[in-house]
This record gives sequence, structure tokens and C-alpha cells, in this order.
Amino acid sequence: MKKFLFVAVIASLVLAITPAVFAGTGNGAPSGAHYNLNIIGVKNPKTTDMTDSSGHVIFVALEGKSQIKLQEAPEGESFAVLDANGTDGNGALFQLPDPGLDPYIVGEKGSADTVSDYSVFVRPLGKPGGWATITTCADLVDSTFGGLLPGKTIDDILNSDCSFGGFASVEQVGQDITLRPKGKSTFSNVTAELLTIVFKVSYDLDGDGIIEEGEYKYVRVPIFDDSIENEYWEYDNHGLKLLQVRFYPVGTDVSEADLLLP
Repeated sequence: MKKFLFVAVIASLVLAITPAVFAGTGNGAPSGAHYNLNIIGVKNPKTTDMTDSSGHVIFVALEGKSQIKLQEAPEGESFAVLDANGTDGNGALFQLPDPGLDPYIVGEKGSADTVSDYSVFVRPLGKPGGWATITTCADLVDSTFGGLLPGKTIDDILNSDCSFGGFASVEQVGQDITLRPKGKSTFSNVTAELLTIVFKVSYDLDGDGIIEEGEYKYVRVPIFDDSIENEYWEYDNHGLKLLQVRFYPVGTDVSEADLLLP
């Protein structure tokens, strides 16, 4: 039911309302209804109020790090830019639906739902040569991840810190995806990187009560899960003028990205 509601809401946000067609378009993205977000890099910080949610644009610094805060959409609502200014020190604010995923231990997903309610695709546009990295960040409020890991066996969270607080996911959208090439650019599926955070947890694997080097597990946690809070994207720009982000009402199995974890 949630997937059908999502399709209905997103259809109202596009100009041409047509049923989603899941075949490719030749540019790396699905065809059909979608929500489009443009992340624009600018040299000079914006100073005007940008809290009007009618736009589909977020401004970030052309060089350096900006914060795009994430807020779960209330029931009956969908994607919206609530604050387009990511250059003023307070961060931009983007609203999006719960992705409909369950947290799970990598390699032990069991019955966890790993197929998202929607998918995220990005492609770089603008002047060739620029690129950016995007890292999903959050504060961890439950290191057992809702009981996935017994608390007494956990030693430490091994993730790096993000620049605006919280832990950084061990995976990110990197230069290999966002580098603007000469000529035509194509979309890449970044659903796992932008809708989940992967934690690296030092853990007593053999139950001997001793945490040894190399004893750790990865836990993939979706944004808006109860074990985390204050989610945001850390956008580290290296001259990329425009990143086009599209949200499609098609599912992605985020566990397929587990094979690429370090």
C-alpha cells in the first residue's frame, strides 16, 4: 500500500503524468514519473531566505563541504526542498519519504526488507572536470541497532566522524560517479549510499570475551531508523557545478551494494 501511495504522490509533482515504465532510457535511469532535484555549486554564499518549498534546487559551495539535512516526510507528503541554502552555515533541508528498509547485519540479512520503496539516481552536469563526494551521516543513539547486536559484545564504532557531527557511513558517492566527463553523462544508482548508513562495529565474534583486531561486523541502517537521528548528506564539492538527482518509484535491493564494502 505504501508503494502505491508513493507513486500517487510523486506523480502529482511532475508535469507529465504517465505510468512509470521501468525500462531504461539510454541515460542510465529508468523512464517514467520521478522527482527531480538539482544540487548547484556556487562560488559565493547565498544571503536571501530560501525556505520556500516550491523549488527543486539546493545550493552548495562550489568548493568545500556543505550540509544537506534530511527530514522524514509526514504522512501524505513526499519530496520537498524546505531550505535551499546550503551555503549559509545552517545547512539546506530536504524532505523525503521513509525508504521502507530494515536494518540488518551485512552477510546476515535474514528476513530483513532490503528492497527500497524508491530509488535514487544521480548524474553530473555543467562544466566538465568538477566532481563531489556525498556521504550520509547521522548520530547513533542505539549501538545495538534495535537488538541486532547484543550490547555486551560491542567494543567500538569504527566509522569516521562527519564534519557537521555524527558518524560517516563507510560507503559514499564518490568521484567515480560524480566526475563530470566531456560529452554525455549518465545516471548511476546511488540508493544504498544516500538512503542508508553502513556502520563498522568492533565486535566479539567468537564469544571469548576478548575483542581482537579484525573482529568487526558491518550493519546497514536506513535513514530515519530508530537507532539513528539527525541524518544529513555531507556534500564535499570539488568544482562540480550541477548534480542532477532523481527519485523514482522503483525498488533497489540495497544489499547488492554490500559486495563493494571495504
